[in-house]
Amino acid sequence: MTQTTDRPVDQAADALLEEDYGVPWALEDHHREWQRAMRDFCTREVAPGAAERSIEGRFDADLARAAGRLGAYGLLAPERFGGGGADLRTLCVAAEELARVDSSLAVTVHVQAISVALLAHLAQGRDDLLEEVLPSACTGETFVSFGLTEPTGGSDAGNIATTARRDGDGWVLNGAKQFITNSGTPFSRYVILFAATGDAITPETVAARGRRPVSAFLVPLDAPGVTVGGPYAKMGWRASDTHPLFFDEVRLPAEALLGEEGRGYREALGFLTWARLPIAAMSTGLALGCLDDVRRFVADRTSFGAPLGGHQGVAFQLADIAALASTARVMTYDGAWKYDRGMPIAKEAATAKLVASEAANKAAYIATQLEGGYGFVQESAATRHYQDARILTIGEGTSEVQRLLLARGLGLPV
Repeated sequence: MTQTTDRPVDQAADALLEEDYGVPWALEDHHREWQRAMRDFCTREVAPGAAERSIEGRFDADLARAAGRLGAYGLLAPERFGGGGADLRTLCVAAEELARVDSSLAVTVHVQAISVALLAHLAQGRDDLLEEVLPSACTGETFVSFGLTEPTGGSDAGNIATTARRDGDGWVLNGAKQFITNSGTPFSRYVILFAATGDAITPETVAARGRRPVSAFLVPLDAPGVTVGGPYAKMGWRASDTHPLFFDEVRLPAEALLGEEGRGYREALGFLTWARLPIAAMSTGLALGCLDDVRRFVADRTSFGAPLGGHQGVAFQLADIAALASTARVMTYDGAWKYDRGMPIAKEAATAKLVASEAANKAAYIATQLEGGYGFVQESAATRHYQDARILTIGEGTSEVQRLLLARGLGLPV
């Protein structure tokens, strides 16, 4: 079934999508140079074997190392600590290109890149810590994961049940996190953990304050009392690494605290705002990947004596995917362009995340429908995109959360 196996993006699709549906106003020459490097990497090293890795649910350590050699993990980190010192559009370009062929590697890179950026932000002024962790994190020799989501929290990110209590000069952690990407790889070393802190965490104080004070900590995954649970059997992102984490009387030194005590929730919200844009870029890339695959499919098939793509009903559905991808791309890079200029982006990030993730799901549905039985087998790129698309309306804030944020921005009392 050669119609649906992973192959490089063809030149005709490139011309169609980047000349007519591109965002030239948002990308500068260095972005386009990076885009070419990413596309070459994806063609040579990522696309081959993407179907097999997904079917097997196999995290490929060698491929992850290759992404590190390319510089993808440290894009947003300061150059003096081994990072690229790049802007958010650069990360969005990487996320889009990777997700066009392999969303599992895209989310691996995304989580590492944004976690490295968050650590650099939270540990400003602590050069000893940054010099110890960031250089190897930028190359991918050290993975730093992001520990916010909990078994009982869901979309209510402020409902933190994991606690950190003071004990002498240090801290003691107890609790659990779930769905933590990059937490069980051969490179996984740390998690940026968000935990409730304060001298009196009781139902009464929570009611009075509205929510528990939350702080951020850098926790070594090999610390006594830390347990990395077994890998999840996931529907999508199957070749990425995802585990639950458990903390039982984990003792940490005072310097494990990142940033100011009690400001962790605010930092997490600020982080999640801009981190939605690379997810929107992944959604854009996935929609483009669907278009790449289904265009090849209809070019290779005939139906009722005519090329499959020559039927108006089929051609119009490909046009719908192109329109969805174009809309997602414009929304994504509009937000990233504004962020890189220091402009507020809360509305833009929520809009891009909502529009792009919903578009990716629609594109994946159309692609699998058009490919018929071929779109229902695991070897098909369209099938993998369909499986991977579903999490995009959930991760980094559900579609419902994005609608809530946008409704509040309209002044509605929700």
